[in-house]
Amino acid sequence: MKPSYDILLADGAEALGLPDMLKDLIGQNLAQHPQKVVDFMRLRIRIGLMIMDADITITLTFDNGRLTIYPGLQKPVHIFVEGASDIIMALSNQTIKWGLPYYFDETGREILTAMKTGRLKARGMLFHLPSMLRFSRIMSVR
Repeated sequence: MKPSYDILLADGAEALGLPDMLKDLIGQNLAQHPQKVVDFMRLRIRIGLMIMDADITITLTFDNGRLTIYPGLQKPVHIFVEGASDIIMALSNQTIKWGLPYYFDETGREILTAMKTGRLKARGMLFHLPSMLRFSRIMSVR
């Protein structure tokens, strides 16, 4: 039996554009890579995401095979990621090797440089490392 999952937009989220794009991206990743569904089903976390250059903040709430994307910040968030739109989108192009983000190709180096220069910040990542790794895997198109 195939696991059932849902990706939903909360009221007001569709007006921002980014939530709908993330819904499509994650939905396509799960459909094209069924092994990612296991990671999706195990996520039970609230992730805040801020796109600094677009002044958009959203919250991704993962719970028992359901992702709900909210406009704004829904507290408490366990992980908070902020960055420029190009860097946030680079996260979806990050190579995953052996179940881990790979930082030794062009996209990986771009992400590391952004973290080093402050263009990409992730708070709470170390306290929720297994969830961050699962989130990275379901976000990546690779």
